[in-house]
Amino acid sequence: MTNPTNYSATVPYVDINILANNTLLGHATVKDLYVGPGNNTNIPVTAHWDPLTLGGKPGAAVGREFLSQYISGWNTTLTLQTHNGTIPALPALGNALSKFPVTFATPRLGGSDPPPSDGDGDDDDPPKKAGPHFIEDATFHLIGSSATFTLLSPLRTSTLYVTSINATAIYKHQPAGKMLYDVPFAVPPVDEWGNGIVTPRLPVDWSFGSVGYDAVKRALGGSLKLGAEAVVGVSIGRWKQEIWFVGGGIGARVRL
Repeated sequence: MTNPTNYSATVPYVDINILANNTLLGHATVKDLYVGPGNNTNIPVTAHWDPLTLGGKPGAAVGREFLSQYISGWNTTLTLQTHNGTIPALPALGNALSKFPVTFATPRLGGSDPPPSDGDGDDDDPPKKAGPHFIEDATFHLIGSSATFTLLSPLRTSTLYVTSINATAIYKHQPAGKMLYDVPFAVPPVDEWGNGIVTPRLPVDWSFGSVGYDAVKRALGGSLKLGAEAVVGVSIGRWKQEIWFVGGGIGARVRL
């Protein structure tokens, strides 16, 4: 933040609302904030995410949509807005500043935005940009009817757990195979080289006779691009959530 004055100030407590789609999803809090003249950087902020408590069932639904769009690489935004309790000793100031909310593009943690995609994984998808995607690549095993995926966590410090997967691999808008899995596994933050983790082998129920499965068979020994649609259960600590994922242009190797 930039202080345009020549004065310094210490603020014991600042709280700002975090909103998406005009719905309150959480709070950002700063304690013992020192603001000097000019540019002030590396200010530690604690974010508290609690859409259900703050917005009830409608808030929980908006929070689910926001997270789902975020991990799918869609363009999402967040809004910061002050309120009466932003600076407890100056409620009038917080109320006045609430008339000027700030909306910004949600930063991609750890890298740049993936390109937009129609989600079917075929060749009319735009080329992938450098930077992480939640599903980075996949390997399908025809004989074992299984698949493994390389996942890149969007979190920098916390370990994310995938608790369930209900997913369909798609080629040219046609299903290639369906995956159901309900054994939890950990997705830690990427390492210092940007590498993610490989999932356990997920059982695949092939869509025999479909355009998608025929494309997978023809790619044996090589690779092709697939799309994915999934409903995924995730948890961090005691927090649990079911979210959806839609992605395209996923590089998939095909092996026996």
